[in-house]
Amino acid sequence: MTFETLLPWLLVAGGILCLGLGGSWLVDGASRIALKLGISPMVVGLTVVGFGTSMPEFAVSVMAALRGSGGLSLGNAVGSNIMNLLLVLGVAAVLVPIHVIGSRRLLYRDLAFGLIPAVVLFAFARTGFINQATALLLLAIFAVFIVMVVSQARGHGSEPVVVTGTLPRQVALTVVGIAVLIGGSEMLVIGGVELARRFGVSEALVGLTVVAFGTSLPELATSVAAVLKGQSEIGVGNVLGSNVFNLGLVVGTAFTLRPAAVPINVIRWDIPILVAATVIVGLFVLRDGRINRWEAAIMLILFAAYLVFLGIRIA
Repeated sequence: MTFETLLPWLLVAGGILCLGLGGSWLVDGASRIALKLGISPMVVGLTVVGFGTSMPEFAVSVMAALRGSGGLSLGNAVGSNIMNLLLVLGVAAVLVPIHVIGSRRLLYRDLAFGLIPAVVLFAFARTGFINQATALLLLAIFAVFIVMVVSQARGHGSEPVVVTGTLPRQVALTVVGIAVLIGGSEMLVIGGVELARRFGVSEALVGLTVVAFGTSLPELATSVAAVLKGQSEIGVGNVLGSNVFNLGLVVGTAFTLRPAAVPINVIRWDIPILVAATVIVGLFVLRDGRINRWEAAIMLILFAAYLVFLGIRIA
């Protein structure tokens, strides 16, 4: 096997590694800067950390859109959301059943804001084109969500937090994290597009599978770590919050910068599958405030069925 044959795979693997490292450094640096500036830990968790775990999707989708790969850009965001709901939560709940503690009203809010952007895309992009007006609407929905969560967070007091490390060091860590994210996204997009050409499949399908899995690794690591530490609500909140970021901020930003055509099949098939996955997970959680191992097994079976469905589309 020649180096030229291996190069796209090396680019994808290297891109995923850089996304993981860059995202971690960005979250560490930015969250510590925010805490040093006196921003409450709850607000930091809902905004900086939520954004940080979605930064791989953001970097890849924006880079893909700027390169004219609208299908890969949208496929990455939609595929990541489906994986977050069925694979990430499924794996986490199989390991330790998830118990969600907190307001059902807030859970309804997060589920609703995970559904609304998907409905907007299904309604306004059915022709296979995401224009700037639709993208700006997604950004507006995301802005409303952020205002709501920050307002809610400010209503809760918090203890002072001692943050180690100097401010210049945290700024440097944040800058390095952003640079590594940008480099990793460039590698992943170039490798993903080349693999799509090599295997004769659409860029959107590569985005829905290989790229989406790579960019979902931070959510998988975060959610599994949270449930193993007995912090199930963080695992669920991470996934639901990340999904709002992915469709609202990520897709909104990417297609505001460069409106583009996208595969109609992603709009007509994968978006409804995402809506169905959100509803199913929502029903599991809202039924009794938990996701047990049987429900997690169902989620993983549904994800496997989705992969088979993608395989049929490729064939």
